[in-house]
Amino acid sequence: MISPYSALIPLLDGTLEENGLGELAHVDIDHELLGGAKKRKKKVYTTQKKIKHKQKKVKLATLKYYKVDPNGKITRLRRECTICGPGVFMANHFDRLYCGKCFKTYMPGQK
Repeated sequence: MISPYSALIPLLDGTLEENGLGELAHVDIDHELLGGAKKRKKKVYTTQKKIKHKQKKVKLATLKYYKVDPNGKITRLRRECTICGPGVFMANHFDRLYCGKCFKTYMPGQK
């Protein structure tokens, strides 16, 4: 029989008598349970979600950049960026020309 003041002893599979414990023995069991955490409460937001900007799709957008003459000659309608090179066109704003790739800005009315 194991004394009540002895150190912690792990129990083996079997009955209490096979492990050396009497009928009135005190057994403390420390066992981890699965899923012991509580479910989190759903967060209530005070402000609405921000609506992200969606780029507008323009069908046949390349027709804005080139013009074909009746005799077959192709002319560019917009100015190309001097830094980025050919194929990168500048945006025509009401007071400036702007390159969206390298962020270059030309102000035609000012010097």
